[in-house]
Amino acid sequence: MRTKHVLALIALILGIIGGVLLCLGVANAIPRVLEGRAHVGFESLISLIIGIIVIIASVIIWKGSYLVGGVVNIVLGAIAIFYGNNTEGILILISGVLGAVAPQTKD
Repeated sequence: MRTKHVLALIALILGIIGGVLLCLGVANAIPRVLEGRAHVGFESLISLIIGIIVIIASVIIWKGSYLVGGVVNIVLGAIAIFYGNNTEGILILISGVLGAVAPQTKD
């Protein structure tokens, strides 16, 4: 494998893990909402939307549009950190940086 393909694969894996963790945060709240013990707030919906878009952007990185997917993941990682999802946001941010750096690597 070439270096940029390895970086794109790592970006894909980190992006999928970060996106799934964001979506799981909302999925874990669903039983509490159904029982009436909790409610879904604006931040939860934003986290779900960010998680889905991050997974799509990570696949875009893997397909070869490194810069587009990388910039999307960088922006969404910063937004996730802003809304208090620090661990997931950092994973997404690293995924975006790796995606943006991948085409500049030389073998």
